[in-house]
Order: sequence, then C-alpha cells, then structure tokens
Amino acid sequence: MLAGLVEGLLTKKQISLHYLNTANNLCNNSSEGYCDNLFKYIKENLKWIKSNVNLKAKTDLYWHHVNLTFTQLTGINDGYEDNNFFGEYYPKVEFKNSSILLIQMSGDFFDLEHVFKKNPNLESEPSHCSGFIKITEGNKDLLISHVSMAGYNTMNRILKLYKFSFDNKKSPGNIVTFSGYPAALSSADDYTLTSSGLLSIETTIAVFNEPLYEKVKQNKHLHCWLRSYLANRLSFTGRDWVQIFGRYNSGTYNNQWTVLDYKLFKPKQELPKTDLIWILEQIPGLVVSRDVTWFIKNYGYWPSYNIPFLSKISEMSGFSAKGEINNWWRWGFTPRAKMFHRDHNKVVDLKTLRELMRYNDYKHDEYSRCKCSPPYSAEASISTRGDLNNPNGKWEVPGMGFRNHGSIDYKGTNFELFKQLRFEVVGGPTYGGPGKLPYFSWSNTKINTTHFGQPTNWNFTEFATQWAINIPKNIN
Repeated sequence: MLAGLVEGLLTKKQISLHYLNTANNLCNNSSEGYCDNLFKYIKENLKWIKSNVNLKAKTDLYWHHVNLTFTQLTGINDGYEDNNFFGEYYPKVEFKNSSILLIQMSGDFFDLEHVFKKNPNLESEPSHCSGFIKITEGNKDLLISHVSMAGYNTMNRILKLYKFSFDNKKSPGNIVTFSGYPAALSSADDYTLTSSGLLSIETTIAVFNEPLYEKVKQNKHLHCWLRSYLANRLSFTGRDWVQIFGRYNSGTYNNQWTVLDYKLFKPKQELPKTDLIWILEQIPGLVVSRDVTWFIKNYGYWPSYNIPFLSKISEMSGFSAKGEINNWWRWGFTPRAKMFHRDHNKVVDLKTLRELMRYNDYKHDEYSRCKCSPPYSAEASISTRGDLNNPNGKWEVPGMGFRNHGSIDYKGTNFELFKQLRFEVVGGPTYGGPGKLPYFSWSNTKINTTHFGQPTNWNFTEFATQWAINIPKNIN
C-alpha cells in the first residue's frame, strides 16, 4: 500500500495531466450505451477478482500477488485522490473502478471498444510497435529494442523502477525497470527488464475476425495489464513467463509477446539451443506460445511488427485472409519486415541499434512506397510518423494515411546495460536521420488532440537510465 501511496502523492500532477490526455476521453465519440455497458463489465470483473482473492490469496501464490497488485493500485489511487492525506488515513484494499484503474487498462480498451461496439465504423488497425533482437558477430553482444507507436496525446511518460522485498525464490522479478506512464503499474509499451534476467516486449495484433470477441467475458479472466505485471514478477524463465501470462486470458490487448532470457547469454560463446527467446501470441479464447531460439540462431535477429508469426493465431485472427489482400498484413512481406531483413546486419552496437529502430526515410525507401497519392507513407517504416502524411492523400489502407499516430519513443539495451537493469531511451517521435525528418512540434503540427503537460518541441536526444539504487549483479 505504501509504495503505491507514495507514487500517487509524488506524481499526482503527472497522473492528472496524463489522465486528461487519455482516459478522460474514453467515452467521447461513442455509441449510445457504450460506456454504461463497459463500466458494468468492469464492475462485474472486479467483483469476480475480489471473490477469488478472498478465497485463494492466503494459499495460492498467484492470487496472493493479485491481491498485492490491487493493494499497490489502491495506494496510488488514495495518494492521487486524497487532498487531505496528512490527516487520518485508514488503508483498505479496494476493487473498484477508478481513474487509476482506467489508466492501467489503456491497452485493453483497444479490444473492448470492439466488444462493446464503441463506434460502428471502428477500424481494426490498432496502435503499432516495432520490436527487435540482434545477436552481433561472434556472439559478442545481445541487444533488444522496442519502439512504441501510439497517439501523440500519450507522450506524458515516466521511466520507473520498482523494488520489493519479496522472497526472490517465489518472486524472482522483485525488481523491475520499465518505460511507463503516470500511475501505470505495468509498462503498456511494453518494455520491462526484471531481476530474474528476463526482458519482455510486445507488439499489438489486431483481431479482424470480429466474432472472436464473443469469447470476451466479464468473469474468469484477468486483463492484460495485470497478467503481464504478474508474469514479470513471478517468472524465472521464458517458459515460466508464457505459462503464467497465459492464465486467465481476457482476450483484450491482444499482442505478440517476446521474452528474452539474458541469463542464458554468454558473450562470445555459442547460443543455447533452447529457451533464449520465447514468444506468446494471444487472441480471444486462445493463447499459443513457442520457443523461437532457433530463429535467431539461424537468422541472427528476431523481429516483431504487429503481425502474428504463429499460423494458428494468424488464421483465427483473420490475418491470413487479410494478408492475401495486401502485404501490409502479411508476415515477412510488410514494409517493416523487409526493412529489418535488409538492415539487421548494420546493427553492431547501441548506436546502430538506435539508428535502425528510429529509421524512417519514407520518401526515398522503396519499401515505404504504396499505391497511394502521394506514392509513399510515413507509416511504412520502423518508426512511423503518421503526422507527416498528406491529410488529403489517398491510401491503400486507412492505417497508411494521416492520423494522430507515430513512434513516441525508443528503448534499447545490451548485455552490459541489462546487468544493471538499465536501458537507453529517446522520448518523442523520430526525426532527422537519412530522411531528414523535422522534429515533432505542437506549434506547427496538423494533429489536433489534447496534450496537457507536454513540451512544445520534441527534439530530444538519447540518454541511458541511471537508477538511484544498486542492482544486484546476479543475472549471470
């Protein structure tokens, strides 16, 4: 409770600004009854969670940590909402809808908007991300990076470290660092480093097969934000992670997850045959996971770009059918897939990793071209800039056009930085580079959205996190 309380008190202003830019607009432009049905669903789900916590938390480690998570969540909410905190305070764990809970569920709303039909014209074109793992020549280093792509209203960010005094045999990930948001307990990008030696990322996958959403129920599931938080805390291996995360599938915030186990990497030695990299893909009613260590051993890299790799998920989600229509939705053929395949060998260190992940030369790169007017898209690159597309353009796919969407950051780490749970980061949309892109500025953009608390100009450069506490060097 105290950890959450302190966070809520110290970041109250940041939480308020982030909420105004995001969850405060949850019910805008929605169909009649959307929010009533959504909030009823959330209320019933919370009732089910509370019931299970009361029944199982004392004897079941998983549900014990569900209870601890809601304890932390309640603390944040109390610190945020209580303007008179320094009077009497009577802590009590709450399982209720709140501004703080809605912030946690930001990713889950991508799919809940379809479940409860927020808008009859809603496109299945979620926010995109790019993920990438690279083994350098001679197995000297292992690098992993992620670029989050979302609306520019979401750029109020906080880099976090949580350290808890749990038994590390039962809770190996009792220290986590991640790129996050005000009040958010899980990364939601996602990019999370844990003291168990694991690093997890995800890229969102759409559900084109709308009848699958009938499998989303209010009971017997936990939302993605909570399951990822628990998996990062309770897992020691990638296999553990996918098994723990796969429990109580909500069918919301459907992603391809990639989990890298840095414990198994020994510089300049042969890569292990198994368990270095696990992936998990989720859709409503189904979770499938695989060990893909073989892929990086064969090809030298692993890419993730919002398209299912596993055939069953691809078929059931509707991606296979969509890929027959346009390569935009086809694994291995979409623009980012081609760019990763062409350029992955340019990555030899953190600098070249950052250059690849911030890459966008949409006016000149052959893979950014489309049957559009103009004949290219700033959405067709590893770091996107939807704001640079022509608002009056004509596009093959709606997601190729002008919109409030683009890369909002860069995160990357290597073996040495990871040992201290550190990573390199850049805030804001990509700029410069071979395409000489202008930096994003609220003073001249055509994007019209809330952005309370944000700087006007986003021309920041990279820096590496430096935490105020010592991280035990026990991952190797």
